Amino acid sequence: LKEVNHRIQNSLQLVSSFLALQSRALGDPKLHEAFEEARRRLQAVALVHRRLYRADQIEAVDLGRYLEELIADMNASMAREWAGQISVDAAPVLIPTDRAVTIGLVVTELVINANKYAYGGHPGPIEVSLEEHRAKLRVIVADHGKGKHAPGEGFGSRMMTAMVRQLTGELAFGDNRPGLRAILTCPVSAPAPSAT
Repeated sequence: LKEVNHRIQNSLQLVSSFLALQSRALGDPKLHEAFEEARRRLQAVALVHRRLYRADQIEAVDLGRYLEELIADMNASMAREWAGQISVDAAPVLIPTDRAVTIGLVVTELVINANKYAYGGHPGPIEVSLEEHRAKLRVIVADHGKGKHAPGEGFGSRMMTAMVRQLTGELAFGDNRPGLRAILTCPVSAPAPSAT
């Protein structure tokens, strides 16, 4: 299984490199951004596989550590002026691996949205936090920008809705005074299937 994870990791890294090369070759800024978003989504999945391979953890990962590494990877892929703008305050929460991947994808989308809309394309602080209360966890992505914008109809928004449903969770948006707070709440473990 370790060897399989290692091969998956190499394959994901290869696809990510292809996307980065293709992105750099594009003259259209909108296409460039679309390729970069696809690469960030892929990196969110690749990061879990990297942790599995490194830590010999198959069933569960520390979501707090995972989010810290995910944000560090995203910081490295953003424009230089964004350096240090995204902070993480994450409690250690042990979570099944498949749920970590799904939460990572939702957080990636929320950070991408804040990066694009909160400050009109300019850099500004984005805070990611994780807390656990009993059998539930809460991930908050907050900015101090222009405030709430209408939910999009694009691929990212549709994917996020599907991921939240898969987590049997809720995604709520509120006023951060100033800015926007996105709050994902979901069970730490997948609910047991109901008896029929």
